Amino acid sequence: MKVLVTGVSGFIGRNFIEFAPKDLEIIGIYNKSGDIEKFVKDRKLKNVRLYKCDLTDKVQVQRLFNKIGKNFDNCIYLAANVNVPLSINDPVEDLKITCQGLINFLQSCGKIDKFSLMSSATVYEGNHGIVTTSTKLNPLVPYSISKLMAEHYVRFFQSSGKIGSYIILRFGGAYGKYSEKKFVSQLVRQSAIQNKEIIEIYGDGTNIVNLMYVKDTVKALLVCLNSKKTNMICNFGQDNMTITQLINKIAKIFSKNVEIRYTPRRKDQKYIEFSLDVDFNRIFDFKPGYSFEEGIREFAESMKNEE
Repeated sequence: MKVLVTGVSGFIGRNFIEFAPKDLEIIGIYNKSGDIEKFVKDRKLKNVRLYKCDLTDKVQVQRLFNKIGKNFDNCIYLAANVNVPLSINDPVEDLKITCQGLINFLQSCGKIDKFSLMSSATVYEGNHGIVTTSTKLNPLVPYSISKLMAEHYVRFFQSSGKIGSYIILRFGGAYGKYSEKKFVSQLVRQSAIQNKEIIEIYGDGTNIVNLMYVKDTVKALLVCLNSKKTNMICNFGQDNMTITQLINKIAKIFSKNVEIRYTPRRKDQKYIEFSLDVDFNRIFDFKPGYSFEEGIREFAESMKNEE
């Protein structure tokens, strides 16, 4: 099987190309990374071909498809802005990265039979309690708005014939290798390696996160590639918990005692007050291979091995 993967140099992209079956032929698209070619070479990923392209530049995208061909059976689209403060401080740039890049990509290709979009659970921003795919959406943070717009553009291009079928994944979030700057990575490092006794966070700790170990994220994306289910939007993730619960769970895993120091909320961050009803597992009969505790322990071991 051949699959086109955008955003291949990002956190999930790197894990996907490393842990996907080696008989999967991957055409990986990246933009700004300076080390992704070395990453592929060092891991002997001979099934991966890399192409550099700024998806926000329509001419570059057209040249890309002239090189690699225009029609594909499968695409996993991971490219998007991942910086919430950027979206608030520069909404135009956020829109450009997340939506204009997607539009350029789909306008310039021939046809993609199966298109999997990694969207975000933040489209539910502003809601409270348990959210499902039928929950009313009215996001106000630019990051969340552009994610929802990207979903609509995928549906448009499917209706116009550029996409045969789609699966849109409203993803809670992941943790694991190659995510050094993420909050969970910092917590694991502080607890398992640095033995910090005080953890400082923004807000009162009631902000809710939904987390899945990245190896299970890769496993789920492979399920999408092989499934015959079409044209659906799913909530995708695993464990809902508050930030306070998250810190205490990680501390307990490593038998640490920590004090949580709460500080005022930042205006350039999103704060989630909803819990995700993960219907992906029911729809695709998917069972994560790792519990939260198992994933965190393995992640910590990988961190220690890199020290």
